Amino acid sequence: MNNKKGISAVVATVLIILITVAAVTIIWAAIIPMIKEQTVGGTTCLDAVSQVSIETAGGFTCFDDTNDEVEVQVGVGAADFVLEGVQIIVSKGGNTQSFDSTVTADGVGGAVPTVANTEGILTVPYSGTATDAPERVEIAPIIEVGSTQKVCDISSSAVLSACAP
Repeated sequence: MNNKKGISAVVATVLIILITVAAVTIIWAAIIPMIKEQTVGGTTCLDAVSQVSIETAGGFTCFDDTNDEVEVQVGVGAADFVLEGVQIIVSKGGNTQSFDSTVTADGVGGAVPTVANTEGILTVPYSGTATDAPERVEIAPIIEVGSTQKVCDISSSAVLSACAP
């Protein structure tokens, strides 16, 4: 029995430490990019939510019952984020309809079914009538995080009234 050989306790301890360090390194390399992307996305969304709003002062945010459209004037402040678009949520009672708009070179607007002019007014279709007019409109910024788009929380809401003739 005295002729059997094995690894010493020192060698075994060193091997266990090396395996542990290698495992931690591999896990660290895989987990850190995911955590960093989530953190950057969260802080960028906070910036976007604070800078994107519905402008109600000009009377352009309203419901046009002649054309069954909701008009929303969107204001964007100066911040360090890439605004890809705006999600518009129109609600009546508990029912909602949402529309996504993209950003063009002139500002907010672009993608069907939304159309924007140079004042940043988005027009979205609403299947309703004057008696079934939507009550509220909300917007949520759509931002670019890395190479993906992310819809942030609702940044602004407004009560809708009828558009002036």
